[in-house]
Amino acid sequence: MIKSFLRFRLATLLIVVGLCALCCAWYVNQVSGQPAQKIMHVGGSLAMSPTITREYLVVDVNAYRNSMPERWHAIVMNPKERPNGSTVAEVLRVVGLPGETVTFSDGNVIIDGQALSPPQRLQDITFRNNLPDVDSAKHPYTIPDGHYYLLGDNPDEAKDSRLLGAYPKTEIRGRVSSR
Repeated sequence: MIKSFLRFRLATLLIVVGLCALCCAWYVNQVSGQPAQKIMHVGGSLAMSPTITREYLVVDVNAYRNSMPERWHAIVMNPKERPNGSTVAEVLRVVGLPGETVTFSDGNVIIDGQALSPPQRLQDITFRNNLPDVDSAKHPYTIPDGHYYLLGDNPDEAKDSRLLGAYPKTEIRGRVSSR
């Protein structure tokens, strides 16, 4: 009788621990809203080539939950629906931060009057704003609060802040992992 009572208590304890673990996992998912890493189908690989050429990337979707994007981060925008019904997210690189003034000179990005020095892997990129036959945002351009100036690593093909102005932080889905 005592053995069966102990087995019953042990089984009950295991069920309670299992339910607690399940509830904790559910709560963490509700608080974060999503897993930390997600494989996403991205478009705009032409805009980011040759630095990012893959169609699927691992994205840290919680990267900016408690922090802000930093200069040179490769970020993924919220997915947009395409005419064929598929959804694809765009990838761009953070170059300008809220409140900064951006312009271009001799292939360099100028922030608040100072030429940016990009990381080594981006040294060969020539950024310019004189795109032929394209309406662009007026420069110098002052980035509004809560917005970021985003550029593609392939500036001749990218539809980025040079054309569209700064992007709101609310449109940023996450950070490309290890880029």
